[in-house]
Amino acid sequence: MRFPAACIAAAVAFLLFVAGCAVGGDVACPEGMDPFTEINVYFGQEKGSGETVAEAEWQSFLADTVTPQFPDGLTVLDARGQWFDTDQGRLYRESTRVLNVLVPVDTTDSGVAAVRDISDIYKQRFEQQAVFYTSLPACAAVY
Repeated sequence: MRFPAACIAAAVAFLLFVAGCAVGGDVACPEGMDPFTEINVYFGQEKGSGETVAEAEWQSFLADTVTPQFPDGLTVLDARGQWFDTDQGRLYRESTRVLNVLVPVDTTDSGVAAVRDISDIYKQRFEQQAVFYTSLPACAAVY
């Protein structure tokens, strides 16, 4: 998945705005909930060669690369994504897998580092130019 600079700049501006809404970066959670950082990672499923990442390839990547980094739990969602390639003047649409993880706020840096490691492996294994990810403050509880 390749994102043009304008798209990335807009996403960063939005995230800075959202982050700025939290006073001092702190999240006031309701009683019974704890502060976390929610990380979402967007994995495009179209390889640079034009082939699609096969289900078995994805499951292998999830098992050998993602799960060891986030053994406490994760969620994967199937999605459809699109982005405009300003260099080619073309709109691309592709299947996407969204990885969603919650990490305690005191482990946010290591969680983001894990996402970068996973993304580097994904880009190399599946011929991707980029992997997009976001992080947001969240409150969570198991009930």
